[in-house]
Amino acid sequence: GQWCTRVPLICFGIVEWHLLDRCLRQFGREQCIPLEVPDSQRAFHGRDGRQGTRDWPTKLAKFITIWENRQSQDIVTPTLVGRMGYHDPYLDRYRQTSVRYMTPQGAADGAFADGIERIKDMTTGIIELGNEDVSFIR
Repeated sequence: GQWCTRVPLICFGIVEWHLLDRCLRQFGREQCIPLEVPDSQRAFHGRDGRQGTRDWPTKLAKFITIWENRQSQDIVTPTLVGRMGYHDPYLDRYRQTSVRYMTPQGAADGAFADGIERIKDMTTGIIELGNEDVSFIR
C-alpha cells in the first residue's frame, strides 16, 4: 500500500517527507537502517502561498516526479517476529548515533542492561575475553 512508501507529501508550496523507513517497527515490520533524510527544500517551509510565486508545479517538479513514481519507492521488509536482538544492525547503529536516555535513572538502568548483555556476549563467545573484559566482569 501507499503507507509503505518513502515519498514527499506536497501541499502547494510545502514539501514534507513521509519517511516510513524510520518507524517500520510500529507497523509490525523488521526495522532497517534508515536512509538519509532527503532534501525537502527548506525554503518552502513556513510559506502560506499568499506571497511570492504560485507556480508550484514548476518549483516542485522533482518532488512531483518522485510522487508520481511512488510505487518504485516502496519499502519492503519482512514481518517482525519476536524481539530485535541486541546486536541487530539497526540497534547497533542506534546506540552509536542517538541520545539513548532522558533521565539519570534511565541511563543507570540502560548501563546496567548493557553490562548484563556484554557479560552474556562474553560467556557465549560472541566477544573474546581480554584483560580489560576480565576486569569488567569482576
